Amino acid sequence: MNKITNRALLFVCTSILAISTAQGAAKNSSRVLQYVPADTPYVIASTKPLPTALADKLEPTIDKMLQVYQQILRYSLESEFAELPEEDRNGEDFKQFQGVADEIIGLMSLEGLRAAGIERDSAFVLYGNGITPVMRLELSDPDLFDAAIARIEEQADTHLSEAEADGNAYKFVDMDGVNLIIATLDEQAVITVVPSSFDESQVALALGIDKPAKSLRKSKALAAVGKEYGFAATLTGFVDSRRIAEILTGDIEGLDADIFDTLGEDRPQMSAVCKSEIMEMVGIAPRIVFGYTELSTETIDSSFIVELREDIAAGLTAIPADVPGLGADPGGLISFGMGIDLMEVRSFFKARLDAMQADPYECEKFAELQAGVARGQEMLNQPIPPMVYSFRGFVANIVDMEGLDFSKSQPPESIDASVLIAIENADALLMMASMLDPQIAALNLQSDGKPVKLELEALASIAEAAYAAMSSNALAIATGNGAESKSADMLVAESLDPLPFMATNLDAERYYEMIGDAMARSSESAAVNEVSDDAPVEEMPPVIRDAIREVMRLSASIYDRFAGEVYFTERGIEISASGTLND
Repeated sequence: MNKITNRALLFVCTSILAISTAQGAAKNSSRVLQYVPADTPYVIASTKPLPTALADKLEPTIDKMLQVYQQILRYSLESEFAELPEEDRNGEDFKQFQGVADEIIGLMSLEGLRAAGIERDSAFVLYGNGITPVMRLELSDPDLFDAAIARIEEQADTHLSEAEADGNAYKFVDMDGVNLIIATLDEQAVITVVPSSFDESQVALALGIDKPAKSLRKSKALAAVGKEYGFAATLTGFVDSRRIAEILTGDIEGLDADIFDTLGEDRPQMSAVCKSEIMEMVGIAPRIVFGYTELSTETIDSSFIVELREDIAAGLTAIPADVPGLGADPGGLISFGMGIDLMEVRSFFKARLDAMQADPYECEKFAELQAGVARGQEMLNQPIPPMVYSFRGFVANIVDMEGLDFSKSQPPESIDASVLIAIENADALLMMASMLDPQIAALNLQSDGKPVKLELEALASIAEAAYAAMSSNALAIATGNGAESKSADMLVAESLDPLPFMATNLDAERYYEMIGDAMARSSESAAVNEVSDDAPVEEMPPVIRDAIREVMRLSASIYDRFAGEVYFTERGIEISASGTLND
């Protein structure tokens, strides 16, 4: 097999893994979970379809996005083969390459996916069979999938290597001692990687031909995660930190042990003390879970949770501080902020350092960490101005801005925005600022919530009008339209309940378009700017630049607004994301 066709077929297999899940839906079936070991270290599964109305709404835009990815894929393929030696880039090879590329790119559409047996309700699961990653995807017709692979092979004028495991045929590409396997088994496409030296029984186990004694379907562990956190079966997943740690510390058997043995690698060796302390540390964050919590034609919500040990989670819950308006959506382009009680942060870290001092780590791998305890305690004992601990957070709202150019590091020419700084004893903050700037002292700003017009040279260049208002625990400054009322309103704005640690809201449509345009301008300017005389900035290829801009534009057509929050709860660190969809 020549280098071009070998690389092309390798690219085919890896591309299938990405494109086969492009539609993000699944049949109402947990059948794929019967192949997943109950003790898998990670899993992402879709066993229920998107609501029909939502799928119908998203499909046209998804199809357009896939067309954009066709451009990216074509460019990537051409770039890959352009690096081959001249003798490998002969006419016949490139004819084969073009045929392969056309077949691959043909899959990058809803029509192409369905012609390969991949429907929008095809269930899928990505999981770890120990340390071995496996992808399973239900097919409407396995013959269609096999035919798609056969067409690619025909265009390449070569074939993937073939073998059997327990009477089941599969194809593979040998990648320097590791086989990338693709097979159609039990009306599913299966993709995995195993050492090339694996025998038939080991491959059968990796492919799930020999099902695990206890599966994720039988254990119902994934369903339990979904029930606990309200995740939809459309997408639910977890990462088991403890199971991964067990593998890395040498607690391996089955396929994992076979992999080390066949590759001639030494199995992880670790002292009992180190194993114990590593597992203790991993127990701080034993699991990560994630999934969709709401799916409708109006809203797509999701959550990502880092589960924490009870005492750690409890310590973090005291950190968020009440900041007026934090998390509330004021409209406009973007708002963001955070609420933090620095005294609680200090108490949290002090408790952790005290615990490490009382029960020090003995494992040599943690020697540097343990040595840092004394330094950390010394830092906490350093005197810090009370004003620092008085800080409670901030909220910034940007309604609109003009003239911003990231590529030239050019600040906005005009801005309609407001910012609030939450701080205990705001009068003291103003007094300190007045001592530094006579203009601030002349404002005669009081902590009565009444707006005062700002006549500051620093703001004059970007805003026609600017106002400030202050309460006993916050200072707000606003510019642009309605600045006077906005500065006062910020002081009394309601924050989310429960209190978030961080929060953001944005006009998704405008934001995506702005980012796409900014990236394009940045790439264009790279063609003329230089970091140094002999190190020019690399320009993004026009094809990729335009493709990224189009992806951003298409994303903007899907979403209206987006909200995200980070919470510290009794369960751990919870990140919530909510997108409202355009009509």
